[in-house]
Amino acid sequence: MSPAGRSGRPDAPLHLVFVPFLARSHFAPLAAKAADACGQRVGATATTAAIVTTPHFAALAPPCVPVHVAGFRCPGGHEDFSQLPDDEASSAPAFFSAAEAALAPALAAVLRAQDGPVAVVSDAVLYWVPRVARECGAPHVTFHTIGAFAASAMVAVHLHRPEAFLDPFVVPGGFPRHVKLRRAQINEEALAHLPLFRAAEAQSYAVAFNSFAALEANFAAYYQSQLAGRPKKVFLVGPALAAAASPRAVTGGAERDPILQWLDGRPAGSVVYVCFGSTCALGESQLRELATGLRASGRTFLWVIPAARGEGGAAREERASSHGMVVAGRWAPQAEILAHRAVGGFVTHCGWNSVLEAVRAGVPLATWPLRAEQFVNEAFLVEVLRVGVRVREVAREEAGLEALVPAGAVTRAVGRLMGDGQGEAEAVAGRRARARELGSAARAAVAEGGSSCGDWARLVEELKALHGRDSDPQV
Repeated sequence: MSPAGRSGRPDAPLHLVFVPFLARSHFAPLAAKAADACGQRVGATATTAAIVTTPHFAALAPPCVPVHVAGFRCPGGHEDFSQLPDDEASSAPAFFSAAEAALAPALAAVLRAQDGPVAVVSDAVLYWVPRVARECGAPHVTFHTIGAFAASAMVAVHLHRPEAFLDPFVVPGGFPRHVKLRRAQINEEALAHLPLFRAAEAQSYAVAFNSFAALEANFAAYYQSQLAGRPKKVFLVGPALAAAASPRAVTGGAERDPILQWLDGRPAGSVVYVCFGSTCALGESQLRELATGLRASGRTFLWVIPAARGEGGAAREERASSHGMVVAGRWAPQAEILAHRAVGGFVTHCGWNSVLEAVRAGVPLATWPLRAEQFVNEAFLVEVLRVGVRVREVAREEAGLEALVPAGAVTRAVGRLMGDGQGEAEAVAGRRARARELGSAARAAVAEGGSSCGDWARLVEELKALHGRDSDPQV
């Protein structure tokens, strides 16, 4: 069916069908954009939205967004890709196959039931979605849940890879900035799958990033210049952050979180917030080193350990001491924590959602990447934006990224991040000033008249204009 073959009123709203990947860090930004689009007027175009996903993720969707639920037979019983055990990497292909088997027919059914203008927005790693959208006559948008810097760096390495890298090596291919990376920091698995993802992206009408112009405009332009297939536009439509941060069961009428109440009693900028995301686990030995380093820093800290996986089966608990507060085994309102006046720094794994939340809050970071594109994000934060300090020292990087990070490295990084009174004052002030500037730019981007609002409006209006046009909806 082509767009021209659809019936319905010309003034009918554009229906956007979002298909997130089945991993919490991927689901949240797409669900946030779905919430933004649900029942809204974007520029001159009214929009409605829905999400196609599985029962597990349906429970995490924003209450305002209709969800089409597809039954999912989980390989190994894992409904969230990020929860696959590290020693079961071979199960990843089975997970992708099962996700396609569940979601593809559900998406096709939703699209064929629409008699008005419709478009699909899906995660970049769901390489089969552009094909389903094309078969149903709907234009497709590839949505990247990582930043344009990281995506561009991976493409540059993939396309312009020399026979043998020096170590470290400069990102090749006319990259917008002189940035060095180590070979061990490159996600070889992602590189191996990049041709498949790029081929799928070539079938899309447009590409969108969960980012904003003041942060990554030059890298988005570079990415656009390297796209395969026919020329297409790249839109920066973020940061999309908070709509899907908590389960549906958490409502606005709930009592103020005890974490925020504890922060209310701390001086401005005095607390170091420590969190490695909902699925990035540290071993028991590393946890002990981290705890020792935080205490030795002399700084008040808030340490959130959301999941029990890999943390010795930590049950839900909250405890405060003279050193700080530890919260284990439960969800925490990270965006609100980072925006709290008491938080002066963030020790992070450099996941893109966490990076964007810190950027929007104007908080400098101590970087401790663990996997995937997080190492590339670290280079962006430390070398390009200059709002971060590394926790893992160069000597430790040379020893291997799996090497134990000692307590002393944690203490030194926190001292550099927060200021230890030993010649760090100017550097600390500079990072904080740059972080505040980025925070203002991030908030302005998503405000009315902002760059991301403008990009999203242009994308929506172009998708609506495709309805009724007697042409291939993908180009």
